[in-house]
Amino acid sequence: MHDIQQIRKSLLWGIPLCVLVGAGCLWLGFEAVIRTIQQIAAGAAGVRIAPAAQLAPFVAVLCILGIVVGAMRAIPLSDGLIRRAERAFNITVAASAIAFLLVPVTSIAQHYYMPSIGYTQCHVLHGQPMRGFTDWVRDPAWCVKGKSLEWVNEQAPRAPPP
Repeated sequence: MHDIQQIRKSLLWGIPLCVLVGAGCLWLGFEAVIRTIQQIAAGAAGVRIAPAAQLAPFVAVLCILGIVVGAMRAIPLSDGLIRRAERAFNITVAASAIAFLLVPVTSIAQHYYMPSIGYTQCHVLHGQPMRGFTDWVRDPAWCVKGKSLEWVNEQAPRAPPP
């Protein structure tokens, strides 16, 4: 059914590629999801939210499972073990599809939630990587065209207490 030699050849470039993509997604997941949640919880003066970053952990898991299933096919192992690993892979694909469909929902949810905890949306800050990112600031006076998010966070300690 599967050409083991072709699978082994594919793994020569597939494993390093999956490792790099998986590591990048884990880094992105930490930086864009975990760090942002930590900043919001700490009451940072400004935060940048990337709604699509919620997909990064799923892609990392898919890369890991891809390596596992590929290695299982290249060895080869019993079909029962491979089917279980493929089932886990398929469940992860389904979960990531659901997370992908929820990206607009989380984007809309941030527009309702962030103002309720004291943030104001700011589209004029410099340094947004792309249009999908949204900057939020605690003080609307810090929303200055051409200034960066780092500048906003530097202003917070200098500002007089409310």
